[in-house]
Amino acid sequence: QERSAMGIKLTENERQTLEQCLRNLQSLDGCRAEFAPEPTGESAGRLKLQGPWGRLDYRILTRLRLTESSAETAIHHLRGRPEDRTLLLTDYLPDRVAEKLRRSGIDYIDSAGNAHLRQPPLYIEVSGRRRPERQPRAGRAFQVAGLKLVSLLLRRPEAAAWTYRDLAGEAGIALGAVGPVLKDLARRGYLAGEDENRRVTGIRELFLRWELGYGDRLREALELQRCRWSGHSDLRRLADTIDRQAADAGILLGGELGARLLLGDEGPADQISLHCRGELLPLMLRLELVPDPEGPVHLLRRFGKGDRWSGWQPYPTPLADPLLLHAEVATASPDKEELLKELSDRHLSPRFTDSRMSG
Repeated sequence: QERSAMGIKLTENERQTLEQCLRNLQSLDGCRAEFAPEPTGESAGRLKLQGPWGRLDYRILTRLRLTESSAETAIHHLRGRPEDRTLLLTDYLPDRVAEKLRRSGIDYIDSAGNAHLRQPPLYIEVSGRRRPERQPRAGRAFQVAGLKLVSLLLRRPEAAAWTYRDLAGEAGIALGAVGPVLKDLARRGYLAGEDENRRVTGIRELFLRWELGYGDRLREALELQRCRWSGHSDLRRLADTIDRQAADAGILLGGELGARLLLGDEGPADQISLHCRGELLPLMLRLELVPDPEGPVHLLRRFGKGDRWSGWQPYPTPLADPLLLHAEVATASPDKEELLKELSDRHLSPRFTDSRMSG
């Protein structure tokens, strides 16, 4: 069962991971760990480490099944909270993912006992431990269909009170998938109430988990082709070309260029995502896009409805919703930290503090 005393409910797999990581810390010489759940907030709780060397306080963040892609998103989220000293707890970190976290200055420990803590006067480095035999699976809410439904709830939290049929149609998923996803979200503490009284809770933490899942699972299911543009090296001109030659193709501009266009940022863009419907080959021919596994143009399949930004924008070409813009930049261009912060501050934070939501 999940522990409801915490502000964010943990699944059984997450709870077991947290407890194993705490045991691993306790087993270290000269280190005593005390964990306290938080009744409110977006973390699993606070951790106090003590020993002859002194004392440290950490905010705990639990994430499972980190890949290189989802690790980039996690790093961005952790760096976005400089006021907190955060310790990442996870089930297992492959060597390349662990190295990425170390280079980014992220402290972590996993269930196998691998650890990296660099907070003077405490220095802990453990590596080479093998993967635990059992691998936790993500719940229904963070599989592909669930992530599509969660994206709808993040864009339109009032949709939580809709009928199953309306939710399925708007999110672009099978009707039979809606019930299990809603049940999983409620079990995790992200939905409260029933039927027409359902409401989204813990919206910020839900967004963090959704964006990790977007980079790790959903984007792979949506990606159609990666290309380069033979027309010009300046991707801003591709937006003009879409306006002139493919305005009827149902394309939404996204990724780094889409984010800069929404923000009125004149800086150069190294990447663009095109969210598309319809046949891919005719579109590529019209836009002079050439397949290239290292190209800066990412073609993605649109899903559901309401993924187009409907607010004011300084550029005429249709843009993807800021939720998708942020997820694309965090996945494809995670080094653009200032862009991600401005996009979050101007378009996501106001949405997440709306009075219609709680948490």
